[in-house]
Formats: sequence, C-alpha cells, structure tokens
Amino acid sequence: MKQTISLKNNERFLQVYKKGKRAYHKNFILYSLPNNLDCNRLGIKTGKKLAGAVQRNRIRRLVKESYRLLEADIKVGFDFIFVAKDGALTADSLEETMKAMKHLLKSARLFQPAEQTATKETKTEQPR
Repeated sequence: MKQTISLKNNERFLQVYKKGKRAYHKNFILYSLPNNLDCNRLGIKTGKKLAGAVQRNRIRRLVKESYRLLEADIKVGFDFIFVAKDGALTADSLEETMKAMKHLLKSARLFQPAEQTATKETKTEQPR
C-alpha cells in the first residue's frame, strides 16, 4: 500500500461515518470522505458479532490485499472505511472480495482504471 496509511483515529472514523458518502454491496459497506491529503487512509471494521477472531482477521486480510491490488486505480485524497457484513463470510476468496470492492468504488465514483486515464491522455494529445 504505497499511497495509503491506516485510519486509526476514532474521531476521524466517526467523522467519516457521519459526513461520508456510502456505497452498498451485499458483503460490504463503503464509507468515503475527502481528506485533503495526497494519500488515502484505509479503515476496516469487522464487528465481534460477525464471527470469531480467526474469520474476522481473514476478512481484514482479504480487504487489505484487494485494496493493495486495486490501489493504482483508486482516486487519491480520501478516507475509506470498509465495513464487513454477514455476506463477507461467504465471500471467502480474493476474487470475490476484489469484485465487491470494485463495485463499491465504482458506485462511489472513486475507481479510475489506470488504462483509461492513459488512453484519454493520448487521445487528447493527438492532432486532428
């Protein structure tokens, strides 16, 4: 996670919950709020009611790895909180978690594939 740091401050968590935009998926909820920094901050919430510690930690690892793989395509300057729902327990693979994360980021308009931005730049530079 090159451009991302952990979101640990409880006050900031509450601020993102109250003022942030929400995106929903059957497995996760995404809260996002601009942070006016040149990096993203990532928070992950898996409640104790969700499952045991081993399963909660597995969900956290899957979310971190999915985020790491998609990080190049995510807009910079936001605080993200991914909240795991009951469906996250059934999505036990990295591919399913990445698919859910892409869906959430696209619906929040925070997903910008690097290939698209590169092709847009080359199209605008060509003379007509």
